[in-house]
Amino acid sequence: MPSPSTNPPSAPQAPAASIVPDAESSECFAEFPPVSTESASSLLLGGPIRPAVFALALPVLGEQLLNAAVTWNDALIAGRISAEATNAIGIAGYISWLMTMLFWMADTGATAIVARATGARNFNEARHATNQAFALAVAMGMAGTLCVLSTAPGFAALLNMHGAANSISVRFMRIDALGLTGAAISLALAACLRGAGDTRTPLVVLGGVNVINITLTWILALGWGPIPAFGVDGIAWGTVAARWCGAIWMIALLARSGGGSASGEYAAKTSRNVLRAALQLRPSFMRPDSQLIRRILKIGVPAAGDGLVTFSGHFVFMMIVTRVPSEFPVAVLYAAHIVGIRIESLSYLPANAYGVAAAALVGQNLGANQPDRAALAAREAARQAACLLAFNGLLFYFAAEPLFRILSDDPRVWACGVPALRGLACVQIPLAFLIVYVGALRGAGDSRSPMLYTALSMALVRVPLAYLGGIVFRGGLLGAWLGMFGDIVSRAVLMSLRFRLGRWKRIQV
Repeated sequence: MPSPSTNPPSAPQAPAASIVPDAESSECFAEFPPVSTESASSLLLGGPIRPAVFALALPVLGEQLLNAAVTWNDALIAGRISAEATNAIGIAGYISWLMTMLFWMADTGATAIVARATGARNFNEARHATNQAFALAVAMGMAGTLCVLSTAPGFAALLNMHGAANSISVRFMRIDALGLTGAAISLALAACLRGAGDTRTPLVVLGGVNVINITLTWILALGWGPIPAFGVDGIAWGTVAARWCGAIWMIALLARSGGGSASGEYAAKTSRNVLRAALQLRPSFMRPDSQLIRRILKIGVPAAGDGLVTFSGHFVFMMIVTRVPSEFPVAVLYAAHIVGIRIESLSYLPANAYGVAAAALVGQNLGANQPDRAALAAREAARQAACLLAFNGLLFYFAAEPLFRILSDDPRVWACGVPALRGLACVQIPLAFLIVYVGALRGAGDSRSPMLYTALSMALVRVPLAYLGGIVFRGGLLGAWLGMFGDIVSRAVLMSLRFRLGRWKRIQV
């Protein structure tokens, strides 16, 4: 568990000290005029909470829906090629997900520190944390690329892929890995902007990247004019190109934000430009600062550990799915699982939007010494997310087969997956509370308790129930997914209880 401060909840907390590593950096900070962000964050720190939550979540919701469109687009193209192609993008998707969760070492810590510093009006610290997060993201992205390039065959073998499915999956993962550094950069800088209260810029950039991704994957996978069809490899190359477009775009925005404008022209710009100026990228700020890096990693490492535990549980879960006794081949069963997860993205990605909103609101209000408002904001985010996911639950239950028909032409895939998707419909509201309260806790700097609860639930609920339901009782994909349903409910209860205890209000970042 994180160690709370010794101050009582009602004790005022002094703003964190400015981070000025040396004389040169101090001079660089002096080049910037005072940044006023009252118009940007007044809604976050005062006034009605409901519109504040909605205003923050809506741009992220748009971004996440575009993310869902990308996953659906990839599945749609792969489903038109073969079940092996669907399996390839499914495995690569899980590996990219693993890398993304490891990138949380920079993203989660930077979000919490930037949000807390912005709430305390300590923009020097927010700017320096952004630059340190950028440097960490580059290093982790390169390490992730090397890791996937070398271990791709092992992942495919563990998931029982043989023959054409194995070779396609390995090649797809290795191509996809070339874009991981670009993804790490985009995610880290977007996390810092969201922590500062700017959720629209990430929407514009990452939303635009998703449009580029969709366009390129169709062209490269299926061919267009003189461009030949590269099949499933084209999906991977389109993703790689789009990720690097996003990284370059985000760097350009933050590198040129207000550079050299000491005249105070920021006051005439939009609040989003003001926030980008407060987080400007400068090479002199990227030199390693051990104290700040430790603070980022103190929050980020448990979050990445949470992600690693989650991935490990999911990976074992996938191994169970590929070994479930069934009348259908393994490739068909696994394709049904992948299509079902793609459909589930219609829920967990929008819920993530409210988790992001909760993290920013909790962090900034704690920085402004308003812990009670932070708690109210998180609860409101959870309520709004629950309403949205309740609607999705109805959609999953009553439109399960049409949804599967969109993403697969194989009737065997429909037969495997439709009952499982209808079961998933029943746990959508707990999923909303789980995702939002995890975001709120991380925004407060409490990233250890989610890691602990995830480890317990994966080991004691998801994996055992999946094995019993899928293999022992021969329940097919639905039987295996019972483990996922139980895991969602158990973690939702644990995260909700942790949040209600309120210890996160006293954690110092």
